[in-house]
Amino acid sequence: MLAAALAIPLLFNRLFVSGSISDETALFQSWGCWCALIALIGAALFAARARRTALWWITGTAILAMSIWLMTATTQTASFHIPLANLSYAITTALVMLPATLMVFLQLSSGKFNVHRPSELIVDWLRGWTLSWFTHWPILARTCSDATAFVTDAKDANGRTSLRRFWGRVGVALLTCVPILIVVVPLLMEADEVFSYVLSHIVSNIDLSDLTMHAMVILVPAPFLFSLLASVDTRDHEPTLPSLEKARHSRPFDPLISGVVLGVVLAFYLLFCAIQFTFLFVGHGLPDGYTYAEYARTGFFQLIFVASANLIGFGFILTYAPRRIPLLVMQIGLIAATGVMLVSAAMRLALYIQAYGLTWLRYLSMTFIVVLAIMLVLALVRLFVERLPLITIGFVLVLAWWLIIGFANPDNVIAAWNINFTPPTSI
Repeated sequence: MLAAALAIPLLFNRLFVSGSISDETALFQSWGCWCALIALIGAALFAARARRTALWWITGTAILAMSIWLMTATTQTASFHIPLANLSYAITTALVMLPATLMVFLQLSSGKFNVHRPSELIVDWLRGWTLSWFTHWPILARTCSDATAFVTDAKDANGRTSLRRFWGRVGVALLTCVPILIVVVPLLMEADEVFSYVLSHIVSNIDLSDLTMHAMVILVPAPFLFSLLASVDTRDHEPTLPSLEKARHSRPFDPLISGVVLGVVLAFYLLFCAIQFTFLFVGHGLPDGYTYAEYARTGFFQLIFVASANLIGFGFILTYAPRRIPLLVMQIGLIAATGVMLVSAAMRLALYIQAYGLTWLRYLSMTFIVVLAIMLVLALVRLFVERLPLITIGFVLVLAWWLIIGFANPDNVIAAWNINFTPPTSI
């Protein structure tokens, strides 16, 4: 683990600090390469523990696929001329999707993941970004102590102190000097110009400031990375969430209160669905002053938000409310109403695209509606198949969606649509 904790910042130093990042294309290529190497290092460290966890393999494959996209898709474009849609995808992949998925991959490496208790993985993921960087430093100290004892306590066949012990002690002393000199020497050079001049001429072929910077880039993150890796390596069980487990088994939501809340919400959804059938699905005309494109634009993101909130609410009722036939019927009604909202959102967006053309955000939104629709179908199945790991499948579905829209080449898709279906005006 110590070697891995040093290798990751060493690779960063080689790719970003020592390498020549001349433009955005090279930056994305280097980032993709670095993320792929981190995943391979993690796989080498934890494959023996996590090889039976299917989601670990899926997540690792997704990381490599996103990294390959960054390394290959951006090479097909001239410097500083990555198309806007591909650039948006590349930025989101590099700054959001890859870091988040790498942390999931690392937390799955413990081999303790249970597909029916994803809340434990969420807790591990949050700890991985916060506490785990600091909590296992004592293991680092013990590892260094063991390594020091190994090289300094060596004896020959007759039980006498060996030559290896002598040179081992010298090596430990020299290694101890390195971080001290990294801090002290630059300060002394800043404090005295004569000292700086003499030292610079003694080591005229070495740029001490550059050497110090590279050493700090490698050595400073290493203890934090070691602690993060050790938090996974030493984990023998997932974090216990007794309150959630108790609630899952006792189902504390009152069925009457849950039923009344669902009933009121469904009443408003029924009115909303009736209006959608009147104006969008049947086409009986619009309120005065509205064109179809303007009507389509209003409320799209609100509908997506409400549909997403409905899925979350469905999950809470499904998990914490008693299973009663009236509640079951209302949950089916909630899924049906959410389906109508998704169809309404899709039709609004389609009308707007017909009027003003396809853009990256509209492409992303339309494809995400498909993801939500699939999740709705799975939610309906989950009502009757209790063992279906809905959240785990949803996570895999989001990964698959992101990879598909990327490898489909967003810029080409958008350009082809706008060429074949040229809008009368542009926005």
